[in-house]
Amino acid sequence: MRMKHLLFVLFLSCSLYAQKNNVFKSIIKEAYDSIPSLGSILVIKNNSLICEEYFNGANPETSFNMFSVTKSVVSALAGIAHDKGLLPDVNTPVLKILPQYDTDTSSHKKKMTLKHLLSMQGGILWYDNSPPKLVNDDQITTYLYQPIECPPGTKFKYSTTESHFMAVALAACVRTDLKTFGDSTLFNYLGIEISNWPTDKQGRRLGGSELKLKPGDMIKFGLLYLNEGKVNDKQVISKSWINESTSEQAILNEWDVLPGANGYGYYWWRRKTNGHQAFVASGYGGQLICVIPDLKTVIVTTCFANDKNRGRSEIKRLHGFIDKIINASK
Repeated sequence: MRMKHLLFVLFLSCSLYAQKNNVFKSIIKEAYDSIPSLGSILVIKNNSLICEEYFNGANPETSFNMFSVTKSVVSALAGIAHDKGLLPDVNTPVLKILPQYDTDTSSHKKKMTLKHLLSMQGGILWYDNSPPKLVNDDQITTYLYQPIECPPGTKFKYSTTESHFMAVALAACVRTDLKTFGDSTLFNYLGIEISNWPTDKQGRRLGGSELKLKPGDMIKFGLLYLNEGKVNDKQVISKSWINESTSEQAILNEWDVLPGANGYGYYWWRRKTNGHQAFVASGYGGQLICVIPDLKTVIVTTCFANDKNRGRSEIKRLHGFIDKIINASK
């Protein structure tokens, strides 16, 4: 009787696993059918890779333009620099770090801090979809020439140029190229080789977009945050910076492509998924690193930036499939 009971339990377990696996495969197929530009979906749960699927000719060696996921990488580098005492307190005015740009008498702009830039609360009137003509071929000069919309720190306003401003200030603090700094303090520990990180006209790494990563690199980066800044036994980023940068630093209760939005950190989006708190590195067209700490889960998606990509709407679709994946993997 005991043997029969054990066989029954084993059969039941296998049956439930098969059912769950079939549901999982069905969700992945639905995502592929719904998103023609889909490149990959990877899922890690409890340190095990439970899904690694590639589409439309992609494979583990395919590099994708991260677009705004680049911002989250800059956030990580800022944290490392802060831990090392190279980046000053986040309440430091940014123009004290870059005095060459302090040419405006506006007291508001002089009060703009690193924290304001990191949390997209610089207060300058800016629209990413219709940026003004470059002044002196310099993104930062152009940004600072724009009028003040509100006092710094009072309103979330998405700005890729603002994050580039932060990256330039960070490079000034670490006194080297951001890729060089990143290689020695972050990427090498993660086993990531950065082959493509473009620069602006002044030769400075772009802080808001264009970094290229492979899906596996994205998983490694997400795991770093899931494990509170640790890689194996090495504390690469302090736990305090991980917590601070993924906590609500700017109020964001609604965002058109982020269901369940509940705040913005330091270049990390926050949302609730099936009642679980998640933080997300998000790039245009569907580049996502979604970290759900209490489920010990990281979900990565990529999409090709081709004529089949429907832009921002792909992000919202993918969050819907992330919700389904989370339910299926519980």
